[in-house]
Amino acid sequence: MFQSSRIKRHQQLPNNLIRIITLFALSIILACQLFGQAKDYFFFRPYTYGSDALFNPVSLLANGGFDSFQIIADRSGTWKEMYWNRSAANIWRNVTSPLPVINSFGWSRFLRQEVFPLSLNKDDAQYAPNYALHLIGGGMVYRKISEWYDYNGFPAPFVFGVATRVAYEFVNEMAENGPDYYLNEDCLPDILIFQPLGILLFSFDDISEFFSSTLNLNDWSYPVALTFAPFAVRNAGQNYVMKLALNHTRSTSLFFHFGDFAILGLSAKANGEDAISIGAGLTSTGVKDLPFHNEVHSNTVITGGMAGIYYDRNNSLLASVVWSQNKKNLFRLNLYPGLLSSSAISPGFFLTVGDHGTMIVGLTAHILPIGLGAYKPR
Repeated sequence: MFQSSRIKRHQQLPNNLIRIITLFALSIILACQLFGQAKDYFFFRPYTYGSDALFNPVSLLANGGFDSFQIIADRSGTWKEMYWNRSAANIWRNVTSPLPVINSFGWSRFLRQEVFPLSLNKDDAQYAPNYALHLIGGGMVYRKISEWYDYNGFPAPFVFGVATRVAYEFVNEMAENGPDYYLNEDCLPDILIFQPLGILLFSFDDISEFFSSTLNLNDWSYPVALTFAPFAVRNAGQNYVMKLALNHTRSTSLFFHFGDFAILGLSAKANGEDAISIGAGLTSTGVKDLPFHNEVHSNTVITGGMAGIYYDRNNSLLASVVWSQNKKNLFRLNLYPGLLSSSAISPGFFLTVGDHGTMIVGLTAHILPIGLGAYKPR
């Protein structure tokens, strides 16, 4: 634990560090403006149906920021369980003074566990979600939300895209941090390495086109909703999909769906637009704390089985039924707007059932930035 005097001292950022952070942020924004001005939309589609109909800055902040509550056993995503002040202060302290944290954790361990795929040991494989979720998924979402801003007439859309990407990542790390002050190395590669690399990577049109056209990468996040009594963000989950065509007609594809899970399967087109996908794999069911090393905290995930059936139109998810061994989400039914009609007020519906009878139900619509739901505790 940090002493309160040390916490206050670490929160006082030296002027040189502020200049470095500002220069770093401006460099990323400039790179985005140089490489991202083309009007071709690689990921954003102005559909009024499916998961694309629910994609907007508010839903992105909610899904990306509160995603981790799916596997945090002792917290459920209520507003007060974010511990906003304490968790934000600790994340800020760690990312603005990363060298002492890494020195204490050990550079060899940090690089092997978080940055380079040098170990197949499960406890050392934190690099896997870093590449999949923060580099590839996060980079794609940065590009897609930037295209959303451009489509809706925002000035400097890629600047707004960077800001949104940075904001939800910081909230996500706050959720994982919890209420305590400690040396947190888990947030460092996410925020300082893979986030800026993802932004830079997907600022190039050729790379975005490859992931869009060849791999059919898209956002298939859950229809997130607000509940009241208590006020909370529910059904949050930031998920992605890839489809690699197995024949020249693209009627059959290898299906890879990932988020806090990774499932593999096949996708088959029913016609020119609609497709059915089936897959199975592993999902995160909880978090296991690893032994502290020189007072530095680290963790890994506990895994279990998962399987699902998915129906999409033009790679915009319309419906999904999922079974998993995650006790918070044993069963999930997501029906997106536009499943029955393409009207802007066409509703969507979701139902999530957990252990001991916990349940979340909610309604969504294309015209709403986020859905509304109700929560039934055990």
